[in-house]
Amino acid sequence: MSSKSASSPLHSARTSHGIYTLGVTGGIGSGKSYIARLLEERGIPVYDTDSRAKALYDTDGELREAMISLCGAGIYAPSGLLDRKALASLIFADRSLLEQVNALVHPAVRRDFVTWREGLSAEGKRLCALESALLLDAGLDAYADGVLAVLADDTLRLRRAMMRDGVGEDAVRARMQHQMSQVELAQRADFLIYNDEAHPLIPQLDSLFDKLLD
Repeated sequence: MSSKSASSPLHSARTSHGIYTLGVTGGIGSGKSYIARLLEERGIPVYDTDSRAKALYDTDGELREAMISLCGAGIYAPSGLLDRKALASLIFADRSLLEQVNALVHPAVRRDFVTWREGLSAEGKRLCALESALLLDAGLDAYADGVLAVLADDTLRLRRAMMRDGVGEDAVRARMQHQMSQVELAQRADFLIYNDEAHPLIPQLDSLFDKLLD
């Protein structure tokens, strides 16, 4: 694990929210979510933007109203839950709709994250993590005091994603082309973890915790 920080980030950070936030990101197949789970096992609360975004479609009133205004009332099933198949069909028919939906859900995620973090701060927590594949692309790094990039070579990432999602190489490569390169991720991050077959994970995590908590 490498770091660009010379002193303890947790001690040196002067955050208005009172809790150090580590942004965790990585490209498809990097193992970002696995690293986030390892952080949780070490007692670090992790905000998973993907799972929270899915929940917010059903629970955030402001987002719900905006989605109905954009897509029509039929986007929600009689149960009151988002009809994900209907949304997928609309997006398939109009690719520009995806950007419009993201423009609605991203602010909802930000609001939800801030509320979640405020709760942790009130409990006296000193450190939390914000996990998102789009941390840098969507500007969520503005909510982080430091960014951890999880890296692996493209061949390994490709193999992992194909096995995990049960899709072909072309489908995975198409997604990779729309994501930030490993080089740019490394340049923009404060901490790096190499989740590959050449770098054991536990020593890297130990080093990360030493730098954050020392």
